Amino acid sequence: MVLWVARVSGQEQQGSGSVYSAYGLGDLMGNLQVQQSLMGGVGVAVADPYGVSPLNPAAHAFLLRPVFETGVKGRWVASEIGEESNTGGGMELTGISFGAPFGQGRWGMALGLSPVSRVGYDIEDRMQVPGQETEVELRYLGSGGLNRAFLGVGHMLLRRADSLGNGGRLAFGAEVDYVFGAVEETRKAIYPRGSGFYNANIFSSLVLRGPTGRLGVQYHGDLVRKRDRDDDGLRWIVGLSAELPTRMPARRTQVVNNYLLGNTGVEFPIDTISFTDGQKGRLLLPLQWNLAVSVQDARWMATAEYRRRDWQRLEADVADLALRTELGTQVYHGLGFSYKPSGDGRGNFWSTTIYRAGLRYVEDYLVVRGEPIREFGMAFGLSMPVMSSTTRSRVSIGAELGERGTLEQGLIRERFAHLFVGLSITPDLREQWFKKRRIE
Repeated sequence: MVLWVARVSGQEQQGSGSVYSAYGLGDLMGNLQVQQSLMGGVGVAVADPYGVSPLNPAAHAFLLRPVFETGVKGRWVASEIGEESNTGGGMELTGISFGAPFGQGRWGMALGLSPVSRVGYDIEDRMQVPGQETEVELRYLGSGGLNRAFLGVGHMLLRRADSLGNGGRLAFGAEVDYVFGAVEETRKAIYPRGSGFYNANIFSSLVLRGPTGRLGVQYHGDLVRKRDRDDDGLRWIVGLSAELPTRMPARRTQVVNNYLLGNTGVEFPIDTISFTDGQKGRLLLPLQWNLAVSVQDARWMATAEYRRRDWQRLEADVADLALRTELGTQVYHGLGFSYKPSGDGRGNFWSTTIYRAGLRYVEDYLVVRGEPIREFGMAFGLSMPVMSSTTRSRVSIGAELGERGTLEQGLIRERFAHLFVGLSITPDLREQWFKKRRIE
């Protein structure tokens, strides 16, 4: 005899991820490296000459040196629902990226690999079987996620500057992404021995693989013009980028079976109730657009950013696929700040260190039991020079503290702490990469 009881609420969360990654396509990661994460996740109107911007391919045109970047993020999450609480944690790679200028400073390119979404949860619940005195243990486990490989090019369409650097710059960029990965889920109903019920197990996997694209533009102008070489002046940047909508091929596999649980915890299958092998379909991922404005001089920069993606427009043409909850419009608001005391000049270790901070407020794409899931985070950190007299390489460290979710409607509130360590490597300033030799 088989009886499957649907989940009503999770009473306990374990594992390294968020319980909210059980919904939709998991927790969306933002495709950020450590330097952007330490500024609240901004990057659309940022043009780092020694770093890759993952949010606006137009910024590649402003690269001055080749650069390689990577980093890791440690996560600690404390979850609370009613009187129950639990903690979890883990570590993950923020991705890898490589960028380089070419074409006499009018072109730049970048390529790399970064996470798109993460799924990681282990939830336990107990319910009484209707009409029975038997109590059933329910377990929900999820793993996997999506990643993207990208290749982008930026081109300087307009570059007008006087001897002091005053003038306007307009750049356009385009990027091709390949999104791939799998979201895996296991649901179990475990009954006491001798209750007359078989245990039930449902395993499902959704595999996505397909291309998508991104376009971007940046304009740099003078807010306060430089009057001499000792004057920093003041510049402004406006950035606009969009991730294009795309129909992505999908394959869904599902296995439903009964099993007995041995004394040592080993599962002994009894029979297979249903099996769906690689059922093909498509997911229409909606448009995302991003707008940002920055103000900066040689020492400091402040930027405000707005991003929006209407996930209600997601179309899932995959048989029996259930995303489990209503999807809404994801809206991101971010503020980022950076300060380098020495500006473009040289100095001691602390004066050439870049100090970063940021705030972000996100209305998530998940709407659970009619409640939109919201998230707030504040970040701070340092990007410290490595042999600053000969290279622009840096080590970045910092942290982010924040909160996600609510206790309303019996939902889960999460308080989190993220610790970031990143590495940005550029060649020695005396080395000349990607330059054609005039005399062999």
